[in-house]
Amino acid sequence: MEPAGLLGDLAIFTRVVMARSVSAAALQLGAAKSSVSSRIAALERLVGARLLIRSRHGVQPTPAGERLAAAGRNLIADAEALLTEIRAGEDQITGTLRVTCAVGVADILLVPMLASFLRQHPALSVDVVATDLILDPRREGIDVSFRFGWLRRPEQGFVARRIGTYEGALVASPAYLATAGGEPTTPAALAQHTWIGSPAFGGMRQPLTLWDASGRRHKTVMTCRIRTTAPTQQREWVLSGLGITRLPRFFIADDLAKGALVRVLSDHRFEGPSLFAVYAREHAHSARVRALLTHIQRIGAEEKMARAAESLEATR
Repeated sequence: MEPAGLLGDLAIFTRVVMARSVSAAALQLGAAKSSVSSRIAALERLVGARLLIRSRHGVQPTPAGERLAAAGRNLIADAEALLTEIRAGEDQITGTLRVTCAVGVADILLVPMLASFLRQHPALSVDVVATDLILDPRREGIDVSFRFGWLRRPEQGFVARRIGTYEGALVASPAYLATAGGEPTTPAALAQHTWIGSPAFGGMRQPLTLWDASGRRHKTVMTCRIRTTAPTQQREWVLSGLGITRLPRFFIADDLAKGALVRVLSDHRFEGPSLFAVYAREHAHSARVRALLTHIQRIGAEEKMARAAESLEATR
C-alpha cells in the first residue's frame, strides 16, 4: 500500500486510473478495495471535485481527474527520481523496472541488454512480462514496452525510440517449394503463393513492397492462409512447409545454414523490422527508465561501430 499523505493518495489515484478499476488497483497495491476507495474519497474531498465516474465497466476519470492523474504521474516520477539520487547516489539505480516484450524474437535481443544493465546496477530489480499481446502500459503498470516489428507511430502520449533495425528475409522450406512448383522468380509470381503473415501488416490481405537489384520498387499484395502475432509461430509454420513468410534473418540463421529454410527472391530487399522502446512521456523523468535507455543506446552505438569495423576489414 502506498504511504499516507497527498503524494501517497495521488499514487493510489493514478494506479486506479491506469487500471481502470478500483479492484485491480487494490490487487496491484496489495491493499483492501475498501481502503483504496476511502483514499480516493479523501482525495476528492480535498480537491473539492469528483475525480472518477464509476460504472459496471469499471471507472473512468472525469476531466478534473484526468488532469490530476497526469500531474500526479509527473510528481511521482520526479519524487522517485529525486529519492533514488538521494538514497543511492547518482550512479546507483534502485527499485523495480517493469518491462514487457514479445515472446521469442525480442527475447534474443532484449535479454542480453537487460542482463548487462542489471550487472551494472545490482540494487535494481526487473519485472519482465513476456507476451505477444500489445498491453496497455498505463493499465498494466509498464515502464517500458519493447516492440519488435514495423511500428508506424506510437499511441498518443507515448514516445517510441528505435533501438535497431534488422535485415529481413523471405523464406520457405524446400518441401513447400517442391509442392508449389518451385521458387517464385518475380514479386508478381510471389503473390500466387501461400502466405504466412502478421497482424503488423494488416488483415488477411497484406501489402508487400520489394526493391530489386536495380533499385526498382515492386508492390504486391499477399493473401494470408495463416496470420499470427507470434514470430516463433511464423517460423514453425514455415518450417512445416505451409507457405512463405518474412522474418528477421538473425532469427532463422541456423535454419538457413542447415538448409531447413531457403531464401525466396534473395536478390530483392524489403524494409526490415526494428526493435523499439515505447514508454509514456511522464516516464522520461524516471531515473530507472533514463538509465536503461542510455544503456541501450550505448550498446547500439557499440554494435554499429563493430559492424563498421567488420565491413572495413572485409574490404581490405
